Amino acid sequence: MGLAAEERHEYAEALKWFRLAAQQGLSKSQVKVGYYYDEGLGAPKDHVEAFRWYTLAAAQGDPQAEFDLAMCYHKGEGVQSNRAAAIKWFSSALNHGYAKAANGLGLVYEFGPTSDYKEALRWYKKGAELGDEDAQYSACRLTVQGLGTPRDYSEAFHWCSEAADGDESDGSSWGQFGLGRLYENGFGVKQDYAEAAEWYRKSADQGNPAAQMSLGELYSKGNGVKRDLIEAYMWIAVAGTLGHPDAVEKLQSLGSKMKNVDLLQAQARARGWIAQHPPDGEDNPAENILYHHK
Repeated sequence: MGLAAEERHEYAEALKWFRLAAQQGLSKSQVKVGYYYDEGLGAPKDHVEAFRWYTLAAAQGDPQAEFDLAMCYHKGEGVQSNRAAAIKWFSSALNHGYAKAANGLGLVYEFGPTSDYKEALRWYKKGAELGDEDAQYSACRLTVQGLGTPRDYSEAFHWCSEAADGDESDGSSWGQFGLGRLYENGFGVKQDYAEAAEWYRKSADQGNPAAQMSLGELYSKGNGVKRDLIEAYMWIAVAGTLGHPDAVEKLQSLGSKMKNVDLLQAQARARGWIAQHPPDGEDNPAENILYHHK
């Protein structure tokens, strides 16, 4: 019943059923309840309550719960930040076959009190080799920046390509974004704005705010696409609603160059896109690293 309600995006109804199952000890439902409180789906955000449900599920050896519990300790949400506890639970999840936990371990070493890029990259590559798309993007991201390893654009291209064309039907939005960045800047490949726009669009269509911002920038400059300020404003506005930190400043700059009728059209198109792409209860943004790219 919970899954059926979630499919209809009726999150309050879904939470009611997930909670009933969770109270009877079903670990997968306990994870769902925790996630709903984490993201404010069907109830106000409550990281402490989320942590409580993840703890109950993790105590049963649920690898998804172990991963989410580790994330709580890593980010200090619902509990005081604790690097050792984060490593413990990520490691347990990985030992239980949860490949995304290798990416989690990489995050701990990259974004902890002190950054150990070499150790972070080691875990990212382990996750990448296990087929985790987030880890593949993370490996691409560090390799292209030369963090923890000499800069190697060909290897970066390899890992972003693996993520972009991954096992899921749509591919990883972050892998697609990464390829867009490589093509836009000519890193490891011939600079090709049109190819960059194609990858950004694939990622943007999946709701990736960084790709939406980059696609909007291409439209604002006419790089790889026909210059179109309405299309540029639409994509950047969507990125802003999804939390991109640079969107508001860019929208102010773009809006000053547009006719009022065009501005209203762009805003309407942005609202239409958002209405047609409600948040997906299965897409956990905590599993991604937003905006850490150069």
